[in-house]
Amino acid sequence: MEVRVANVRKEFDRFPALHDVSLDIRSGELIALLGPSGSGKTTLLRLIAGLEMPTRGKIFFGDTDASEKTVQERNIGFVFQHYALFRHMTILENISFGLKVRPRSSRPPAGEIRRRAMELLDLVQLSGLEKRYPNQLSGGQRQLRRARSRPRHRTRRAAARRTLRRPRRPSPP
Repeated sequence: MEVRVANVRKEFDRFPALHDVSLDIRSGELIALLGPSGSGKTTLLRLIAGLEMPTRGKIFFGDTDASEKTVQERNIGFVFQHYALFRHMTILENISFGLKVRPRSSRPPAGEIRRRAMELLDLVQLSGLEKRYPNQLSGGQRQLRRARSRPRHRTRRAAARRTLRRPRRPSPP
């Protein structure tokens, strides 16, 4: 899905957190938002996810204006900077959580939730660790929180792998 942010402004009590921000993200593209503390990175992500509404400007998902849609209508996964794993749940339960808490009318069957979570564990190379708890993983392994934001989307394994691959740097001469 393509995401387009067009001339977005966000003010908090007349303080401009974002001023005339535009951004195009192609489907499957991996981007990084970089900037100093207070520059509006998290505010922009919250606007895209629907946790905040823009003061001015538009946010599009494909050709659809999502600016006024609710969080639920946007169906976007959002991962905070800090590890947000539930300590009392296994890794499999953490990844499955987003689908399990959906309203019954849109919740996939338990077998489908498990299948999708196991596929994501394989994708992030954590197969075999699904019964462990977060405190039993290394810091890098705990970044499975990224996998937890994905189960709500049906992604093809190959497309997801292409998205997650990092470009190789040329070897020095």
